[in-house]
Amino acid sequence: MKANTTTLVLGVSLAVVAGLFSATIFGVGPIKNTIQAAPGAAGLFMGHVTLTVTDTDGNIKAYRQTDNLVVNQGENCALKLLFQEVPGAAVSGTDPDCAGANTKGYKIIAIGNATNAVASDHAKLGSIYPVTTNSTHITGLVPKQTTTTTWTNSTGSGAGTTASVVQSATFTNTSGNAQTVTESGLFNSTDESTNSMFARQTFTSVSLNANDALTVQWTVTLGGTASALTP
Repeated sequence: MKANTTTLVLGVSLAVVAGLFSATIFGVGPIKNTIQAAPGAAGLFMGHVTLTVTDTDGNIKAYRQTDNLVVNQGENCALKLLFQEVPGAAVSGTDPDCAGANTKGYKIIAIGNATNAVASDHAKLGSIYPVTTNSTHITGLVPKQTTTTTWTNSTGSGAGTTASVVQSATFTNTSGNAQTVTESGLFNSTDESTNSMFARQTFTSVSLNANDALTVQWTVTLGGTASALTP
């Protein structure tokens, strides 16, 4: 039984060698895989948010920073604004992906105190300020337009080049009572009920005592594309 098995293996091996030898003689050498991967690009459209709490003397009491999630609606609206869904027509507040007073871009920062997990299909904050305390409206914590904006252009030819915009606004707790902030969002309208959110993030809570100030800074980055050929 063992001899027969050895003979069979040897016969198969000789047949394979003979086939390769004859193929080489007749000019049909080993087939080389020449398929190449097409140039691929990986881009990033992301944001980062930082929060700084200061007292009336300017002393820093708390600091938070984290990446945030650009929600579906924000991505859809950004694409339509860039490439005009209807050529020659501006994307207006009637578009379901670009709801709200879309006249200033995504330059409205809002804060809230909800802690529900962030998801791509979110269109609002979980619980936006303003709220009322002792029937007094907290005017200092309402959504507001960014007060500073810094642009950075993408330059050079490297794969890691990016363009970014940094926007910030400062909120002051004028309620007379301590307030807790756990979330922030970036909008294109001061009316949060219009579902005009671009990005959202929650974070470990910060407490604002009376007259404490909270500066929220959003950084949105586009780029970081990389192209490569894979042999």
